[in-house]
Amino acid sequence: MMKMRLRHKNLRLKNITIILVFLTALFFYGCVEEIDFETETFESALVVEATITDINEQQNIKLSRTFQFEEDGPTPESNAQVSIIDETGGKYNFVESEESGTYVSTTAFAAVANHSYQLKITTANGRNYESTPVHLPQGVQIDNLSAERGTSTNGSGVSILLDSYNPEGTSNYYRFEYEETYKIVSPYDSNKDLILVNDTPPYTFDIVPKTREEKVCYNTKPSTEIIIANTNSLTEDRLSSFEVKFIDRENPIISKRYSILVKEYVLSFESYTFYETLKSFSGSESLFSQVQPGFIPGNITSVTNEDEKVIGIFEATPVSSKRIFFNYIDFFNSDDGEPGSFAEDCMISRPDVIPDGRPLGTLIKIGSVKFLGVATGPGDFTTGFGPYNVVPTPCMDCNVFGTNVAPDFWEE
Repeated sequence: MMKMRLRHKNLRLKNITIILVFLTALFFYGCVEEIDFETETFESALVVEATITDINEQQNIKLSRTFQFEEDGPTPESNAQVSIIDETGGKYNFVESEESGTYVSTTAFAAVANHSYQLKITTANGRNYESTPVHLPQGVQIDNLSAERGTSTNGSGVSILLDSYNPEGTSNYYRFEYEETYKIVSPYDSNKDLILVNDTPPYTFDIVPKTREEKVCYNTKPSTEIIIANTNSLTEDRLSSFEVKFIDRENPIISKRYSILVKEYVLSFESYTFYETLKSFSGSESLFSQVQPGFIPGNITSVTNEDEKVIGIFEATPVSSKRIFFNYIDFFNSDDGEPGSFAEDCMISRPDVIPDGRPLGTLIKIGSVKFLGVATGPGDFTTGFGPYNVVPTPCMDCNVFGTNVAPDFWEE
């Protein structure tokens, strides 16, 4: 689930006014002194990320608090009591996981048609919250997920395209998430490591067999943006070649082999409106060009205090998913240029070893270089005069960018 870095919008309106006055003064008087802006007043609001699906699994709900302008991120809401009640009187309890603020159902369950569900929360300070009852919309399957070479304003790349169709025309509102996994291959490789036998000056070295895989790794990242679509203006409830994601050709995540798992959620009109509003307010890269929205209402309210603001929405949604794989060479060749690389500045060097073992010993100790091989020849002022060829660690050890354990679903 995306992380909603939400602030109290009414207060930010005031902050923006202050900032604009400051910028005007800056324009006229040429002041270049750096100023740290801080929130003068702040109202903490509960943020709820709660989606249950029609997949029989342990469902999860995230609770946090809004954060101030100058803070790094939201504070998890811990030690809450969380439950979901269905219309038959069934109750699904949630417990906080090892990740603070994330609550997982104690048993696996799936939302089913013709049932209503209501979220109830009691925070550690005794405040009570609840959602309006929600129903599960009709589900739609992803018919096709494909990758095609395409272009954007920045150049060529790969478009991830989706097709789906509901012949009954009852879905209309959709949200998408994806999880991308990519292969990382280090540009340099060696089956030996250079270690410090004595890790204090005078440093001494030894060449030993490498003990872990450092050539091939994998990394998995979830989507963070809000991706929504609706078919209201179309003659059919059909999405054709809907672009879920565009990946620039020089992005290193597609430089070898790439996989993407796309999930399609069917939304109620209320949920779609919430995400559409949230997207319109968070789509700008600059705080100064953002529309300042004020409070974004959802379907969760405070039972304890009707004037208290709660941010977020509780939804029950059917989900369909599909995964594809592709290689860089499926779409590009040598005429297109070299693919992007995770590691940069991979120059081979020969750090000098002065009588006490520095600077090579220091570089090995802090882990900034990896052994490539024993150096030969006299050396030069470009590479150095030391006894060993080394490269920056990111150029040799792919674990800097991922893990050397392949995912269970990975296919070559």
